[in-house]
Amino acid sequence: MRTLLFVLALFAWSPALAQNYSAGIYPFRVDELRYQTSQKVQFVAINNSPAPITLSFDATGSNFNSDRALPLALVVEPNSSQDIAEITPRNRLEPFRYSARYSFQPGDPFMSPDRNARYFLPFVKGTSFLVVQSPDSRPGMGILITHNNDHSRFAYDFGVSEGTLVTAAREGIVIDAKDTFTVGRPDPSLSDKGNLVAIMHPDRSIGYYVHLAPHSIIVRIGQHVRAGDAIAYSGNTGYSHGPHLHFDVRRVAISEKGEVVHLSVPIDFYSRDGIGERIQLEDGATFKTR
Repeated sequence: MRTLLFVLALFAWSPALAQNYSAGIYPFRVDELRYQTSQKVQFVAINNSPAPITLSFDATGSNFNSDRALPLALVVEPNSSQDIAEITPRNRLEPFRYSARYSFQPGDPFMSPDRNARYFLPFVKGTSFLVVQSPDSRPGMGILITHNNDHSRFAYDFGVSEGTLVTAAREGIVIDAKDTFTVGRPDPSLSDKGNLVAIMHPDRSIGYYVHLAPHSIIVRIGQHVRAGDAIAYSGNTGYSHGPHLHFDVRRVAISEKGEVVHLSVPIDFYSRDGIGERIQLEDGATFKTR
């Protein structure tokens, strides 16, 4: 009788989400449960965060079957677990080899965006700020261009002094927060070391407020905030050319390579007062919230 050879390699695509959740690791994982008597492996997603998590999962190898078609993508709801796939040997007398990999991001690609959503400028009334970068920034305009990737293409950089109060641009749930970083300078090695707050909106898009001051976050993870609520104070942490607030909105998607990624999406800002008219922001111009 042949001996079963049971080989497993499980690894994750590195998610673009900065691993910032309180203790340092976002509370989502994929567990692998082995059942030697039945020669099967069960993969289970565990989501202990307040955000829905989109998971992409795949397995390759030889002499194995999956009870679900692979690759697959699914959404694991907040504070829940979900079975992903069950792997078993195709021939129980032959070597059983496979490797599994996955990637994840908060969000839900299957929920339609709210086309009527309105964003307020993320500062209290009377705050003056400089539009350092916007989605209209172009090389050769005399403006620094650093928003050149898929998750920042429609971002804004607002030049404000350190310690400026930052407010929520839209209603949502705080799903990530970090304010322990203290260093800020134009150094790419600091690109994942900017203090931030991430707020998931009702349509499961996410607003990111980045480069916040150390130890300045007012809100907590899991907290519901309304548009205009105070969330933190601006700073100059991470990969930064000076004190400012970076703000962008992202939605989750599955790339052609099967990875879960965040894509920057265009937004418009509106006034809170009066009829709520749209605010046209111009690069290099100074504005005051009203």
